Amino acid sequence: MITIQYTGEYPNTCSGTLTIIEDDKVIYDEKFCCYSTGSVWFDDNWSEHVESGRLLWNQEEASKFSPEVQSAVRGHLSMYHVCCGGCV
Repeated sequence: MITIQYTGEYPNTCSGTLTIIEDDKVIYDEKFCCYSTGSVWFDDNWSEHVESGRLLWNQEEASKFSPEVQSAVRGHLSMYHVCCGGCV
């Protein structure tokens, strides 16, 4: 059984800790291993624009794990629609 936990939340959703538990054993527990496909930008009037995106696991880290673990992580992270603008 694979259990996924993620602690990221507003205003810095991308900076959470991703924990993967397989058969009651923690096999991964890392902070700052995810990133958002969203963005924050400013127009010519310096008005801020925040565009939501998906939260993704760093591919280099993900490639170390089985397709089943990768799928479980993708499924869990799909609950997060980010760019909150917290890093601006």
